[in-house]
Order: sequence, then C-alpha cells, then structure tokens
Amino acid sequence: MPRYKKTTKKTIKYKDAPSGKINITKWVPPFAKVKNGYGFIGVIAEDSKTGQLQCHECGKWFEQLQTHTNQKHNLTSKQYKDKYGLLIGTALKSKRIRLIHSKVCKQSQKKGIMNLGNREGYGFSKNNKQARNRKGIKNAEESKNRHGVCDLQIITKIIKLSKKLGKTPSLTDIKKEYGQSMISILHERYGSYIKYCKEYLKMQPCFSKHNPRTIKNWKEQLIKTGIEETKKLKKGEYLKIKNLPMKESRYIYKYFKNIKNFRKEINKKLCEQKKN
Repeated sequence: MPRYKKTTKKTIKYKDAPSGKINITKWVPPFAKVKNGYGFIGVIAEDSKTGQLQCHECGKWFEQLQTHTNQKHNLTSKQYKDKYGLLIGTALKSKRIRLIHSKVCKQSQKKGIMNLGNREGYGFSKNNKQARNRKGIKNAEESKNRHGVCDLQIITKIIKLSKKLGKTPSLTDIKKEYGQSMISILHERYGSYIKYCKEYLKMQPCFSKHNPRTIKNWKEQLIKTGIEETKKLKKGEYLKIKNLPMKESRYIYKYFKNIKNFRKEINKKLCEQKKN
C-alpha cells in the first residue's frame, strides 16, 4: 500500500501557552476571542509541546479538561461545548490520553470484550432524524472555524481582497476569488451584501457590471426566470441555483430565504397558469 504523506502541524503564537505556541491543525485563523474568558470561540487551545488544553473559564492548562470543568466550574462536557462553540464530538482530553484510550479499546475489541461494530443501533441510519441539522440546531462555531467561514474570517478575507483590488470587491470579484459558496453564506447570514458592506466593513459597496440595476422588481424577474428554467428541465430533475444566471441567483436568499421556498413559489405560478 502507498504511504500517506506526513502532515506537518500548524501552529500559531499564543502568549498564554506554556511553550508560546498552540496547535491549529483543524482550524483556519483568525479566531474570535472569548468575552470575559480565555482563548478563542470554537477552538481548544492545545499547547504545542506539553499537549495540555486551556480552560476557557479560568485560563489554566490541563490534560483532562473534562474532569476539571466538572469539578471546578460545575459544567458538564455538553454544557462546556455549547457555551464555547465546540462540536459535540470534540474530545476534552490531550492527544496523549486519547491515544491511550484508543489503544485500550482496540485491545478490548481483539479480546472480544467490546465489539462496537456488531452492536445493535450503532451508527446512523439513512434519513437520520436525530441529526442536529434536522432538529434545527445551528452548527457550532468550531465547524465554521474549520472551513474558514466564521464572521471574523469572512471580514478578513474580504478586506484582504479589497486591498488586492484597490476597491471594495463586488460579488463577482468575491465569486472569482472564493467561489459561489462564499456568496451563499453572505446572503444567508447577513441578508444583503450592500448592508454587510455598510454595517460590518464600513465600506462603500461596489456594484458589478454584470448586475444591472434597471429592473425595479427583482422578485418578479426571479420567478419569470425560474419558470423558464423549470420548463427546460427533464422529468425527475429539480431547479438548482446553478441553473440560474449569476445576476439573478444572488437575490434568492434575499426574497425567498432558500431555494426550496423559491421552488414552491414557481410551482404555485405554474399551477395557476395551467388552471387559466
């Protein structure tokens, strides 16, 4: 079998750490700092030499962070993770202890003491109703940090692009640099890019040439375009954002919140046309 490439540990300087550096293998800086606490939201500060983890409450360093939070701060692991934007599956233990536990579990499996693979109900079934997104629970801040899309990271990226271009970037510029997903996040989280520029970036918005402002009612224009594109689709296919022109697709989140509501509105109009 081919060997996997060795991944180098990514570290950043952190003055509160015993060694002066922490590991950030899974996360993309910059990070938002904890108010009235220590460290960063959605990040566990792991010292690069000792492997100890910093407590967000008191700022001290421990290998067994879960034991410390239970005894000293009366916080269960779930309460602690929810409070500081950590994922439910994030371990509150140092890497050394995690490896020891992993070794013990493997040995127990070999001996037949524990057999997780054959346990009834182990794993997730299709269309799992217990998934967090199906319950309407928002993703933790740690998830955003892993993909570089928390509020601070987005602001940093757009400011960096504005310096590169020498002007406030338009949505077309953002798409070229960071892809369509960044535009979707901006509209879903902040509603309007113009509002985002004025309130968060304190910049004068820049309008793209691909987005003519002559059309007064973009909602009606979107529905007309959606009906035209829906008629082109084959049986069993459904309308997607990529089927729409760039200048119109960006307004879906503003007027309909998501693509599902947009499809419902188009289906209503098509039913009305058939009746008439």
